[in-house]
Amino acid sequence: MNYLGIFQTIITWGFYLLFFTVPLIFTSKSSELFEFNKMMVVYAATVVIVAAWIGKMVIAKKIIYRPSFMAIPLLLYLASHVISAIFSLDTRTSIFGYYSRFHEGLLATISYLLLYFAAVSNLNAKNVKVILYSSLASGIIIAVWGTFEHYGRSFSCVFVTGNFDVACWVQDVKNRVYATLGQPNWMAAYLDVLILTSFAFITKRKNVMLNLFQHLVPALFFAALLFTKSRSGVWGLIVGLGVFFIFYAIRNLKNLKILLVTCILFLGISVFYGLPLPKIDGKSIESYLNTKTVTTPNSELQTPNSNAGYIDIGISTSSDIRKVVWEGAVKIWQRYPVFGSGVETFAYSYYKDRPAAHNMLSEWDFLYNKAHNEYLNLLATTGTVGIIAYLFVIASVAWQSFKWFKIASSPGRDRDPRNDTLIMSLFAAWITILITNFFGFSVVVIGLFFFLIPAFSYIISIDESSHKIMSNDKLSVNNGQWVIISAIFIVVIYLEIKLLNLWLADSSYGLGQNLNRIGQPVMAFKELQVAVSKVPEEPLYRDELAQNVTTLALAAAEQNDATLSSQLANIALQSSDTVVADSPANVIFWKNRARVLYSLSTLDQKTLAPALTAILKAVDLAPTDAKVHYFAGLLLDANGQKEKEIKMLEETVALKIDYRDARFQLAKVYLEVGDNVKAKEQADFILTRLGNDEEVRTWLTENNL
Repeated sequence: MNYLGIFQTIITWGFYLLFFTVPLIFTSKSSELFEFNKMMVVYAATVVIVAAWIGKMVIAKKIIYRPSFMAIPLLLYLASHVISAIFSLDTRTSIFGYYSRFHEGLLATISYLLLYFAAVSNLNAKNVKVILYSSLASGIIIAVWGTFEHYGRSFSCVFVTGNFDVACWVQDVKNRVYATLGQPNWMAAYLDVLILTSFAFITKRKNVMLNLFQHLVPALFFAALLFTKSRSGVWGLIVGLGVFFIFYAIRNLKNLKILLVTCILFLGISVFYGLPLPKIDGKSIESYLNTKTVTTPNSELQTPNSNAGYIDIGISTSSDIRKVVWEGAVKIWQRYPVFGSGVETFAYSYYKDRPAAHNMLSEWDFLYNKAHNEYLNLLATTGTVGIIAYLFVIASVAWQSFKWFKIASSPGRDRDPRNDTLIMSLFAAWITILITNFFGFSVVVIGLFFFLIPAFSYIISIDESSHKIMSNDKLSVNNGQWVIISAIFIVVIYLEIKLLNLWLADSSYGLGQNLNRIGQPVMAFKELQVAVSKVPEEPLYRDELAQNVTTLALAAAEQNDATLSSQLANIALQSSDTVVADSPANVIFWKNRARVLYSLSTLDQKTLAPALTAILKAVDLAPTDAKVHYFAGLLLDANGQKEKEIKMLEETVALKIDYRDARFQLAKVYLEVGDNVKAKEQADFILTRLGNDEEVRTWLTENNL
């Protein structure tokens, strides 16, 4: 039996299925529909592909490894991440990635690098082309999916609710489509890559239908790109097309007319649907780079006011948001200049250096777990060492691509010019990633292309005679080899079961979280227990469990079951203790701990003091977060520390001048300590600067102010 051929087939089909399925994968059974599931598929495929690669080496009794130009840059990049993880604010997050995404954690990076080395050592040019064809096939499905969404019909809703509409999404998916990619900008970045890749396969064909199809595919991708209304996607495509046409014109000027049909189609689609670019008049436009629907804080209390001093922050533009977040990213780097705050710890480190101006954005209370700029994100989380390693990877790919282009342009070559065109298109596609990453951040499918496109280009560029894949040699297998292969098989089964266990735990966590939100704490408790039992080291599960059990403890107390209430309260406290002990840098966990302890204070007043300690820890971790300061003020009030509460609330309204609830609470405290003048000043500020507020007006009347 040809065992080498079997292992080679596993490797090649592993790559085929990986690039076809990852863009399509999503499920509502997990806590996060898109990225988490895509990352799990990458992990599962990596395990199988690497195991088959090792199996080939066992059968061949030699190391099967092909050196490539990217080996040193990638290993240096990995080393920077390892060091950053060692010095991380949260080592678990750095290793596994920020929860729900997992992408770009240390394990994810290792997976991408293993896939790179497995590809260059085991694939040939024909395999690469099949992989690209499978990517284009998957892209066609997604482009059609997005087109239907644009016209109000989402296949996603068929899977989620059984209805062929868009009602299953909170986001306005008709306005900005994202199909199975999770966010419009992610879909746009993905389509950029496919458009440039598809250009390489546009050639003269005798079959009329094939000629038509090869022009319609990139046109379909382009239309779907416009439906995302992603400006970063459009700019990425413009730059990528510019690079491709410069190379193509120099190398194949006489064949440039072949692409004119596609270009005309692009122009016609652009005229019909329009490009999602800023208006020339410079008016503020809605943020195209965020899918969340946001409202002005306390908008239900605000009415139009002609007063010149009226405060209305409205809907912040994407550029305004990015300026603030990018400023915070630079401050993080200044705090941790060498190795950063730790791989994927932006959600934790940003709070410490969050600009106070963030409080005056419409998304002031959103959690930012990325810098919305891949380069600044890496600068903040992996430091100078990490960003230099990343830029070295980029420079290496660019330098090698220009060398390939120079060789392709030299006279007297006997290589297939179609392969040269493919290398050009792949490099141009790769360039689009650099552009879209500047305005956003990498996701799983883009991560695959970022690390594997250089591998594909290298495979296509080298001489075919030295690139034969060892798969046909019929070698005998002795008992020792069978033992090793059996051990590899057992390890594969073990790792795949661990991944399945993680997915099942996440599924239970997601269900439990949703049940908590809809007021079903008893059912949620069962699911969260399952999640914690499957992955006890995940603090997020325990944090949700602590909040859930707190609700149950209060419910038991209302039913006069003191014993059960006490038992549940102890579970909540123990869970919360474990969470903050495991992740002391996570401000969200400290805020949730404060809420848990404050809620339990109705059962035992002794938890008020530790609740205050917890929220003050959150203030220390997030010194410019107005909401954390407000919560601290409320807990100071509960602990009877009026003077400190006043100071905390004064800091709160200084951070966010339009914070209605904080100002009203400050007015109440001023009244309690006998400072009627300041109490009235705060109430008047709300009425004159923030809008008509009947509750405040009634309070003024009742207190004769």
